[in-house]
Amino acid sequence: MTESARRYGGRAAAERVAERRARLLAAGLELMGTRGVAGATVRGVAEESGLAARYFYESFPSIEALQLAVFEQIAAEAAARSVAALATAPEGVEGVEERTRAVLAEMADLFLEDPRKGRIALLESITSPVLGPRVLEESRRFAGMLAATASSGDPAGSPEGLPVELLLRARFLIGGVAHALGAALQGDLDVERDRLVDVLVELFLTVDVVRP
Repeated sequence: MTESARRYGGRAAAERVAERRARLLAAGLELMGTRGVAGATVRGVAEESGLAARYFYESFPSIEALQLAVFEQIAAEAAARSVAALATAPEGVEGVEERTRAVLAEMADLFLEDPRKGRIALLESITSPVLGPRVLEESRRFAGMLAATASSGDPAGSPEGLPVELLLRARFLIGGVAHALGAALQGDLDVERDRLVDVLVELFLTVDVVRP
């Protein structure tokens, strides 16, 4: 097959597949974030993306695979934003509050400014048999990042061998943040974003898990 035959509209076949996959993921985010995980079907995602249903299976073997991929995107964004926030905040003991605030502010903005992501990651995932195990994995991962940061200042460090007290505090805080953000997202708590971040920072500093 010639190069011209492999290209269509100036784009290679792989580029077209990647573009269709991105459209399917965007459609999955929209449906899962507005109708819930159960509201995202193969037919619905195809219609939302503007693609024929046959293209769905070009990228995903099942609707569950798409749901996991959407969740993975959100989790990856949360991790990347957390690490970036830590990288730009002051180091050392004197920078503990600034680092804590930077990360918590990023999480609040990620999930509250785009309620679709918050609904999927904080609410829908809890009851989803597909996403539930991934939520537990991400909770462990973020708690490990927090514990490693508290111990060595390096979020990429391994939490293995750290004191169990430190790991318990990290799990407690990560779970608390998720529930607090979820409550704010649902409207259970009438709290502005800045006040929410302030309270979460106060709790983190009280527990003292982030202090090197």
